[in-house]
Amino acid sequence: MHNWSACAQSWDREKTLSPDLLYPKIFRGYVDLWWKGNTASLKNALATIPADIDPDGLVTLTRWDIALVDRDFDAADRAVAACRIETIPAASGPPLPKNYLKGCIELARGETSRAQSFFEMARPSLEAEVQASPTDGFRHAYLGLLYAHMGRKEDAIREGQRGCEVKPESKDAVTGAWMGGFLALIYARLGEADLALPLIEHYLTRPGGADNFEESITPGDLKLRWEWDPIRKDPRFQKLLSGPEQKPLYE
Repeated sequence: MHNWSACAQSWDREKTLSPDLLYPKIFRGYVDLWWKGNTASLKNALATIPADIDPDGLVTLTRWDIALVDRDFDAADRAVAACRIETIPAASGPPLPKNYLKGCIELARGETSRAQSFFEMARPSLEAEVQASPTDGFRHAYLGLLYAHMGRKEDAIREGQRGCEVKPESKDAVTGAWMGGFLALIYARLGEADLALPLIEHYLTRPGGADNFEESITPGDLKLRWEWDPIRKDPRFQKLLSGPEQKPLYE
């Protein structure tokens, strides 16, 4: 609902009730990213987690993600290298091969050729996930984003749209918003600002859509994430960032 202050208070309460759990620490940090475009809280939370503690991959994904948000590519490399498994379960969506994470680092770094090598190695795994679960919107969306990173425009748009078809916002306001966020990001990665911007504007003013990485459409995500860089200089994108945050239309 983009009620960030209430969200922060709820996670603070959860941290008090369950001080040893990782999720409250991490997601409380993400609230400040979504709300204020501030990564300090999340980095402080990660600093309290020992390097060998990562029971389900969330810590690795968060270290990788926040390092890329900060354009700290060496830190992102270290986060992926420290992970002991080759395929990392995601909090939502398909398991992500380490090669996908490595490809994103190289793409954000500007090393396009190296990125493509990693993405090509990750591709069979993400394609197999879609084949095994064809009605899972997340799997279509992630495959579409991979294709967008690879420059496979038609394939990327097809998979992104398919994700929205199997999980439409009209039937699932939370997951449907995530699917729309993926489609907007796919368009943005392909440089299709005319297609991406209406979706971004829509999801900035609708409930839902905040997630722990990649496809979130919040003021902080749009301001900081490397993924939106292909359309960042578009005056319409800058205008969305410059104004005050609008309350979701459910009110």
